[in-house]
Amino acid sequence: MTKEVPWYGPVEWCTVIEHHPWGLDVRTDDSDIIGVIDLRFIGDDILCINPENWPPVGARLKVRHQVVMPSGQIRYTARETDLALPSTRQEWLDSPAGKAWLADQNNDPGPA
Repeated sequence: MTKEVPWYGPVEWCTVIEHHPWGLDVRTDDSDIIGVIDLRFIGDDILCINPENWPPVGARLKVRHQVVMPSGQIRYTARETDLALPSTRQEWLDSPAGKAWLADQNNDPGPA
């Protein structure tokens, strides 16, 4: 299967356009879509929740689409751990973690 992981879209570039107490407004470079990065998803380091450590307005970031809220707000993540996740189910199944999970699902101990 080549279906994208449903909770994350492909990696794309965006520009920070505004700071808020709850996070960042960003605009994607390719589609000009304005979305939000919640302060918990600005970076992997806990220090990223502090506005002093946020990227400045005008900075370019790599992001992945997370979810569309019921209000229509689009949310992104810029955390490196999220950016590194496979973008398709097949990529994940081909990874060591995916192979281990698949072996466990089949009760197969896998290679020794």
